[in-house]
Amino acid sequence: MDILVPILTMAALGLLFSLGLVFAYKKLQVYIDPRIEKIAEILPQANCGACGFAGCQSFAEAVVKGTAKPGGC
Repeated sequence: MDILVPILTMAALGLLFSLGLVFAYKKLQVYIDPRIEKIAEILPQANCGACGFAGCQSFAEAVVKGTAKPGGC
């Protein structure tokens, strides 16, 4: 009977912290456009900078926004 209180306390704390993590995940989730990921997969991932962007990911973002031409890599 002496061990029941600490076990229930730890279970309650675990439930409380897990609910906090779920809430934070939902609230702070960053939306990433799936088109950016598809374009980035096609690129060579060399991050050479020849296209004028810092890397392949930023070039893919610019293509989706329409500020860069798809043939610029």
